[in-house]
Amino acid sequence: RQSRLVDKLNAEDHSLRCALQLKLGVARQLAGETFYFAYNLDFRGRAYPCSPHLSVVGDDLARGLLQLRAAPLHGVCWEQVHAASLYGHDKLPLHERAEWVDAQLASGRIAAVASAPLDEENRAWLLGAENPFQLYAVACDLAAAHASADPAAHLSAIPDGSCNGLQHYAALGRDEMGGRHVNLTPGERPADVYAGVLEVVKRKVAADAAEAEGEARELALQLDGRLVRKVVKQSVMTTVYGVTFVGMREQIERRLRELPELAAEVEAAAQPDRQYTRLASYLAKHTMSSLGEVFEPAMVAMEWLASCASAIGHEAGSPVEWTTPLGLPVVQPYHKPRRREIRTVLQRLTLSDMGTSDDEPVDVRRQVMGIPPNYVHSLDSSHMLMTASAAREAGIAFAAVHDS
Repeated sequence: RQSRLVDKLNAEDHSLRCALQLKLGVARQLAGETFYFAYNLDFRGRAYPCSPHLSVVGDDLARGLLQLRAAPLHGVCWEQVHAASLYGHDKLPLHERAEWVDAQLASGRIAAVASAPLDEENRAWLLGAENPFQLYAVACDLAAAHASADPAAHLSAIPDGSCNGLQHYAALGRDEMGGRHVNLTPGERPADVYAGVLEVVKRKVAADAAEAEGEARELALQLDGRLVRKVVKQSVMTTVYGVTFVGMREQIERRLRELPELAAEVEAAAQPDRQYTRLASYLAKHTMSSLGEVFEPAMVAMEWLASCASAIGHEAGSPVEWTTPLGLPVVQPYHKPRRREIRTVLQRLTLSDMGTSDDEPVDVRRQVMGIPPNYVHSLDSSHMLMTASAAREAGIAFAAVHDS
């Protein structure tokens, strides 16, 4: 098993190195040039750049390599906010993020990082951020702007929605409590939806550790006091996109393996892999139930959409269709695959058309599973395109991923 794991990690590293070289190759070819990204819309209206390697929806390196052609309005101020967010201060009010960057500029840290990023102390500072390549690019731009008599920013600030899918479902359900968690209502400081769900999970684990019996108490005692935000973040984020219990369990298991204290204890067990799975299954149950408490109207809306898809599929035999706020018609393209058997002297072959033909019966199960994520994706895309249109009218340079 360990050998297979090493082979898997080596293959993943090789893939990452290849992807890095492709990004750098495109960047070298376009260095100093002005260029534009062509976008493609999928069937829900979500926009993706056609460029497969270097684009604004890429990873940390891809985004760190790109600059805006023209300096954006109020760019330096927003770039300061962006820099603080990259360093993990994204839950501070905007003015406090700008003040944090001012302090870093005054201390000379940002200028030092821009001029000597591989210096041991500067390198450690960069690696303290989740996205060090973007942070280095911002540091270079801020250092140049700070030293200039006419400062201007040339990097796009990247504000991120507070779990866009849950934002839309909270709005649809007029959910005040859920809306507070995803910053749909005013507050003195930005709310953290992942930390909010984590607190509910922590309370349940602590209660099991104190009062439960048997396996629940055993697992709770091992987890109590060790849970951190990243353990539940991906599961909360993907809930509205149709994550299953098995998928959530696998997400949580990967994060549990990254907790040093827990890993040391579990790895000493007789069957560490089985123990990780038990712990992840236990946490996945509590995470799902906690989401139902924090975002009850959102869960009700998702269940209602699924029931509609089931009725449409079973009673009308039709795919689910709707029209987005921008007037884009959306049809879920899920049909049962048509299979054809071909017999030869030596063998039998079964060919399938993958269920893409409109002439085939509707795949009701996929229609039901697809409607909660696809519906909210279509709202995401409409919000983003409306924002892009408003930004263009205001003369603001705008580039975005497929949501708002």
